[in-house]
Amino acid sequence: MRISPTQAALLTARERQLLETTGPYEVRQLVSLIKRTRELRDKQRDLAQRHRVAATQRSQSKASAVVARTLKKEQLFGRALLHFEAQLEKINRECSSAMSELRIGAAAAPAKARKAAAGKVSKATRSVRAKKAAKARTATTKAATTKARQRRAGKAEARTQAAFR
Repeated sequence: MRISPTQAALLTARERQLLETTGPYEVRQLVSLIKRTRELRDKQRDLAQRHRVAATQRSQSKASAVVARTLKKEQLFGRALLHFEAQLEKINRECSSAMSELRIGAAAAPAKARKAAAGKVSKATRSVRAKKAAKARTATTKAATTKARQRRAGKAEARTQAAFR
């Protein structure tokens, strides 16, 4: 991203290096740039808010030079963030179109074919699935009930043994 000399004067060396990176980008690199830029933008936003609060407590003007500089940096990082996110979106679109051309993944299947495949389950199949699910639920509840009875019986037996000691 291009920045002017006046904008570069606002930034530290690391911030300037971050904003002056040029493409072509890799996905991992873009994700890293987006995260770092977002952190710096949020940091500047919070810093501007703290400067405003401090200025009002000292009964100074809210629009001091420090706040203005911080807001300029925030705008700069916001613009860079939009740029990096647009680059990531561009890569995503290019990959999606390449995948559809090569017929890779679910995006390549026509919508009608997916709908037809989803609707092919007959009523008989649905009822069989429902019966199996119900049977599994009852089997699970029966096993749980049996285990609970055994635990209670074991506790009662332990109590009676303790009473005779």
